[in-house]
Amino acid sequence: MNEKKQHHLQSNKETNRRSDTDSSKKYGTVETIDQVLQEVERRLAEKIVLDELAEHVHLSKFHLHRLIRAATGLPLMEYIRARRLSASVKDLLASSGEQTILNLALSYGFDHEQSYIRSFKRQFGVTPAQFRRGRREITLVERYDTSALKEIRRGVVFEPTFVMKPQSLYAGRKATINEQDNWENLTANIQGASFFYNEYPNIPHKLNPGVYIGLTLYTPEHLPDATDYLTSAEVSSLDGMEGKWDTAVMPGCKYAVFKYIGDFHAENLNIHDLNDIWNYIDDWLVRSPYIQSHPHHFEYIDIANTREDYCEADLYLPIGDRNV
Repeated sequence: MNEKKQHHLQSNKETNRRSDTDSSKKYGTVETIDQVLQEVERRLAEKIVLDELAEHVHLSKFHLHRLIRAATGLPLMEYIRARRLSASVKDLLASSGEQTILNLALSYGFDHEQSYIRSFKRQFGVTPAQFRRGRREITLVERYDTSALKEIRRGVVFEPTFVMKPQSLYAGRKATINEQDNWENLTANIQGASFFYNEYPNIPHKLNPGVYIGLTLYTPEHLPDATDYLTSAEVSSLDGMEGKWDTAVMPGCKYAVFKYIGDFHAENLNIHDLNDIWNYIDDWLVRSPYIQSHPHHFEYIDIANTREDYCEADLYLPIGDRNV
C-alpha cells in the first residue's frame, strides 16, 4: 500500500465521523431538485443554460445533471425540451391556426421553426400542423412531482426501478461484520476501501471494471448480530478463483433498485446512512405487493460516477410477488 492510500484509509473512519457529526445540517436535496424544476417552469420561454441552473442551486454541473436524470429519467436539457414541447401543445390547439408555428416556436425558446417541428415530431410522433388539424392523442411530459422523493440524512433516495437479473457471480474478500462494531467503527467502510484500492484491480474476468459491489449475505449462523459482507466485483467466470478469492453465486431473480444520491464521496457512504436508507426500503416493501425473495442485498457503486462532493449508489433488493 502506498503512503497516500494508507493515509486515505487511516483517515476514512474520521472522515465518516465528521460527516455524521454534520448530518444534522439540512442539505435539502429534494428542495434543490424542486428549485431547479421551478426555475425551468419559470423560464420555459427563455434560453436555459446548464451552467446558470447549476449556479442557481450551488451545485456542480455534473451533480445537477445526475440528480435531475435520476429524478425524471431524462437528462436535464432533454427534460427542459420535453416540458417546452408539452407546454406548447395547449397554445397550439387554442390558437386554431391564428398563431403561426414560427411564432409558437419562438415563444417557447426554440431558435428556428424547423427545430421546433423536428423536436415536436420526435417526441409526439406527429408534426405540430398534423396534430393541430388531426385527432391523435399524444402523451405529455408534466412537471416532475418531487413528493415521491425521500430525504435521507446526507442525500435523497428515489422510487425504485425494477430489473430482472440472471444468475450472477461475484469475487472478492468476505468478512463477518458485527453490527455493533460496524456502527461504532465503520468496519465495512474500511474493509471496502482497503479492498477497492489494493485488491480490486487484481480480480480477473470483471464484467464492469470500476464498479464496486458490496454484497451482504444473511448467513444464518451469524444472524441477528452479524452478516457476511463480500467486497467484490461481478465477474463473468469463477475459473481460477478457488483458493485466491472469496466468491458467491446469486440466483437469477427480480430486483427492486433504489438509487441514492448524496453530496459526499461514495467511499464515505456508511452504516448510518445505509441504516436510514434501508429503513425507507423496508417501509416501501411493507406497502408494496412484494416480499424479499432471497437472503441478500447489495450496493452497486460505479467509481466513474463518484466525485469528492457526489455519491451515487444503487441498492439492489431481491423481490418476489407477495401472493405467489
